Amino acid sequence: MIRLGFRHYKNLIMHKAWADFRAEAERTYLGVVWWVLDPLINMAIFYLVFGIFLKMGTDDFIPFLLTGLVVWRFIEATVVRASNSILQNVTMVRQVAFRKIIFPLIAVGTCLMEYMFSLALLFTVLLIYGYRPGVTWLAVPVLLAVELAFVLAMSLPLAVVVTFVPDVGKLITQVLRILFYLSGIFYTAKRLPPSVGPWLKFNPAIHIVEGMRDVLMYGIWPNWVALGVVGLVSVLAAVGGWMLIGRFDPLFAKRIAR
Repeated sequence: MIRLGFRHYKNLIMHKAWADFRAEAERTYLGVVWWVLDPLINMAIFYLVFGIFLKMGTDDFIPFLLTGLVVWRFIEATVVRASNSILQNVTMVRQVAFRKIIFPLIAVGTCLMEYMFSLALLFTVLLIYGYRPGVTWLAVPVLLAVELAFVLAMSLPLAVVVTFVPDVGKLITQVLRILFYLSGIFYTAKRLPPSVGPWLKFNPAIHIVEGMRDVLMYGIWPNWVALGVVGLVSVLAAVGGWMLIGRFDPLFAKRIAR
C-alpha cells in the first residue's frame, strides 16, 4: 500500500483534476466543447418550446435561458460525477491508502475547469445582447462560491451513500431532473402565483440562478439574505459530508472489494 502525506493532497487533487480535464478533452471529438454546445442546444429547445410555441418569451429570453442553463449545468454535472467518484475509482481505492475525500474533490475540480468554458460562452452572449459589465458583476465570485458550496454539500454525502448503495446513483439523476424544473431555469419565480412562488424558495438552486441573472442582466444586487442562508447551510452540510467520508474511509476498500 502506498501512503501519502497530507502535504501531497493539494498537488494530487490539482494535478489529477487537470489530467482528467485533458483526458476528457482528448477522449471524444467534442471534448470540453460540449460544455459550450450543451447549454446552446438546450437553450434552442427551451426557446422553441417556451419562447415561440407557448409565447412565454421576452426580448431577453435567450440570455435569460442561457444564464439559468449554464448555472444548472455545473450543478447537475458535478453532483453526478462527484457522487459516483469513489465507486468509479475502484483500483485506486483498493491499492492506495489515502483519504478518499480526494475523489469527489478531483471531480469537482475537473468540472470547475469545464465550467469556465460555459461561463465564457455566457459572458460572450451577454455582451452580444448589449449587457455591459457593471458594479453588480462584482458579486459574481460570491455567487460562484455559494454555488460551489451548494455542490459540495450535495456531492460529499452522496459520495458515501452511492459507494455503499450504488442504486442511489440512478436515483440522483431523477431527483436532479425534478430539481431542474423547480430551479427557475426557463421561468422566474417572481411571476408565479403567490401560492406557488414561496415554496420554490426552499430550493437553494433557484436563489443562485436568480442571483446570477440579477447581477449580470438587470444590474441589481442579489438577495444577500437568501444567498447567505444557502451559503451557510451548504458549508455546514459540506463539512458534515467531509467528516462522513472520513468516518467511513476505512470501509470503502472493503465495500468495493465485494
